[in-house]
Amino acid sequence: MTLARQQASQQLIKDTALLKQKKHRDAEGLLLVEGRHPIEEAHKAGLTLRHWFALTDAPAESLPKGTLPVPAFQVNAQQMGKMATTASVPPCLAVFENPQKTHTPQVLADFMVILDGVQDPGNVGTLIRSALAFGADALVLTNDSADPYSPKVIRASAGLVFALPIQTVSIQALLEQLGTQAHTIWATTGHGDAVPYRQADFRGPCALVLGNEGRGVSEVFLEHPKAHRLTIPMHPAVESLNVGICGSILLAEAAAQRGH
Repeated sequence: MTLARQQASQQLIKDTALLKQKKHRDAEGLLLVEGRHPIEEAHKAGLTLRHWFALTDAPAESLPKGTLPVPAFQVNAQQMGKMATTASVPPCLAVFENPQKTHTPQVLADFMVILDGVQDPGNVGTLIRSALAFGADALVLTNDSADPYSPKVIRASAGLVFALPIQTVSIQALLEQLGTQAHTIWATTGHGDAVPYRQADFRGPCALVLGNEGRGVSEVFLEHPKAHRLTIPMHPAVESLNVGICGSILLAEAAAQRGH
């Protein structure tokens, strides 16, 4: 590296490290993507790459395959550690432009998953992977859910967050839009009069609502005129399932019914 490039990378390191904070990602409209596979997925999805970094001694197999549109800045482990959000230093890290825009949701997807206040990034990442694996057309998060483009969710989804249409909207805007669509709303609950999931009909246009880790699905969804309460029967010794597991079971059933 030339002196000029060393100086430029030092400034980039400082600017990139700020992107670990959501307020800076939102202000700049940028994403922090760590690791080979998530970077490949972001590039495959057509996101605009601003710049990326590679460890000086990183083996070739730990770096993105193919040629990225901009060259990498070579950095040492200490410099990479300043930018990374993980305890272990990744071999590569990239900054992409955020594909998400603030707009009124267009809930036109035939089979969609709604995350109502799901706040754990690991759960959101798991549900993104399951939604894609089992044929969901889109995923919508309410405003009080985890940021789907946070570094933790990107890692938990193995970069597949970029392969699925995703929106973050208010509950009010979402319900207003759903009211104009022909979707059946299947809202999960462990209480009250609910339909066992194997008796539910997922074959037509529908929305599967999965709720917050503590409170479950909001009453506004459960009381919606188009909503049907949905449950997973289980052994009485088990009070509840993790939302990621619950969602994956329901998505697998929906995929079987829909012939996915």
